[in-house]
Amino acid sequence: MPLPDFVLAPADPFSAVTHAAPYDYYRRLADGPPLRFEASLDCWLATGTAGVRTVLEHPACRVRPPGLGVPLNLAGTPCGAIFAELVRMNDGERHTVPKQVLARALAQVDLARLQERVLQIAGKRVPASAAQLNDALFELPLFGMADLLGFAPAQWPALAAWTRDFVACLSPLSNEEQVAGAQDAANALLHGFTVLLREADALPGSLLHDIVTGADAVGWQASGGVLANLVGLLSQTCDATAGLLGNAVVALRAQPDLSAQLRAAPRLWPAVLREVSRHDPPIHNTRRYTADAVELLGVRIPAGQMIVVVLASAGCAESGFGHGRHACPGQSIAHSIATACLQAWAGGLEDMPLAWSYRPSLNARIPLFSDGERA
Repeated sequence: MPLPDFVLAPADPFSAVTHAAPYDYYRRLADGPPLRFEASLDCWLATGTAGVRTVLEHPACRVRPPGLGVPLNLAGTPCGAIFAELVRMNDGERHTVPKQVLARALAQVDLARLQERVLQIAGKRVPASAAQLNDALFELPLFGMADLLGFAPAQWPALAAWTRDFVACLSPLSNEEQVAGAQDAANALLHGFTVLLREADALPGSLLHDIVTGADAVGWQASGGVLANLVGLLSQTCDATAGLLGNAVVALRAQPDLSAQLRAAPRLWPAVLREVSRHDPPIHNTRRYTADAVELLGVRIPAGQMIVVVLASAGCAESGFGHGRHACPGQSIAHSIATACLQAWAGGLEDMPLAWSYRPSLNARIPLFSDGERA
């Protein structure tokens, strides 16, 4: 649906994330230099497939600024202790083995079984309003991951609430109240996993059991990072999968004929989710920091520079879930969970009057639905 003429183009990659129609802007970025300095933001931009992949694959382009492994506002807190261990938030040799353990365990998940289980869970929790849909976008993927890890259904709502509170502190937009609340949530999540770890031997077939077995085999348990990365599995499920689900709902509204096709051929759902992930990804940008002076695609970038990697300008299927050394190993799990949720909800959502805007964020594109038809 074309937008009114008065809808201005995004001013920069950060405002593009929540813009109603940012993709012409992203295409213009992709048509320009793959690496450029943006003076108004005091940082470099990596755009288009070449720029995005080059930066994400280069070892000198790190996830964290040199000498700042943990954000200053989290230093010395329970959230900071978790952040320091997360393999998706850190580079370096210390995180290499844990990253391999997690990737191996996630690759062993029976996706067909997971999808069937989430279909059952989501079928009992079909949203009946925009407010319920907004909550379900976050809760159902977290319920699916909690079940996969081995938590009992009675524990899922609290785990989902704690995870959402914890994730809030990771955003640059977090306020003091959110950061404070995240500390309580972090402690609650760590306690929950500590209790569950005692039962790991009694949970054969669970993701937790596979992670603990892999960690024990390589001596990772002694590093103290297992608990933190178990929390990380929930936190990484949160925004990205909510965005994938929400953007799929938006895509179905934009293409009314698609719902009828999916009812006739449910096997098409995975392909639809892949297309949503490519054309309207849940994560639009990420950041990298140069540990050393580096030459990329003929451009010399000094050490200590921030590079905003504009994933949404790359137009490739892995955009929303990263690429290279930090590609998300849980992408297939996220797609399986989202597919099951949409299958379970499709009938109930089809006739629900919905309008939408986007939740405030500098990198995650997550619809915020309200009652009423979008103009």
